[in-house]
Amino acid sequence: MNMKNIFFVILAAALLFAGCKNKTEKTETAVDTTALPACHVLSEMDDMEVIAIPDCVNEMSADLFRGSYNDSLLDALLHGGSSPSAINAFLIRMSDDFGGTRRNILIDAGLGEEAGGALLAQLKKNDVKPEEIDAVCLTHLHGDHIGGLLKGGQPVFPKAEIYLSVDEFNAWSDDGPMAQQNDLWKQVLACYANQIRLFKDGDKIVDGAITAHLAPGHTPGHTIYESGLCFFVGDLVHAQDLQLNYPDFCARYDNDPTMATATRKQWIDIIGRDSASYFCGAHCYEPFIMLAGKR
Repeated sequence: MNMKNIFFVILAAALLFAGCKNKTEKTETAVDTTALPACHVLSEMDDMEVIAIPDCVNEMSADLFRGSYNDSLLDALLHGGSSPSAINAFLIRMSDDFGGTRRNILIDAGLGEEAGGALLAQLKKNDVKPEEIDAVCLTHLHGDHIGGLLKGGQPVFPKAEIYLSVDEFNAWSDDGPMAQQNDLWKQVLACYANQIRLFKDGDKIVDGAITAHLAPGHTPGHTIYESGLCFFVGDLVHAQDLQLNYPDFCARYDNDPTMATATRKQWIDIIGRDSASYFCGAHCYEPFIMLAGKR
């Protein structure tokens, strides 16, 4: 099956999110995301549908990137002092034609409703119940990607398998390099202990529907997921207008800036070689970006 011949985008993400971002203030926090349009940004194939779910719309301060590369250039590029950003999850809906199994798969789970995340409200708009989520593929374990797995200390997606790279799992263990940040992860782990599925670089997961690529730097086991024509790149970039054109800029969230920069350049190049591939960022206000010819 040649998916490239049957892939199309139904609604232009850039137009939609441009409308969304005008409603935000220049801060790093969300504003009433549940009041935004349902954001039905769809990518359809004959057996797969990908829906970008805005959990939060925000802006990244220029100060997050200061000292990482060229501050004079940074000030010239972000003369307003910030860059539009977002927190996105992605819903992949597999039809019965894909391996004979209908599946609902989430890429990341957002902030969590108690922290102002809109994932559950947006899933409801898409007629998806939490118990209908079969798998959640985590790019990494920062709170704005795993907070949505819990509500009131209980699992939000009771039937979902939780996929995570073994490198990330080990990094956030009590003797790992991310141990000082792992309180929320320990709560998630306690709730989903029997549902955690670990993988290695290059493994095909969720019945072969997704290929996992290790992309470290932001965190030790940060992962990019490839499915169909989409590359779900997690926190490869935090400010698309800045870092897609100038990938040497690093947000201070990156655990290993040198590695994060090398990984960012590598994957921007890989995805940008294919005119049919989509760069789907957790913090991109355009959730489906065709890099080829854009930069």
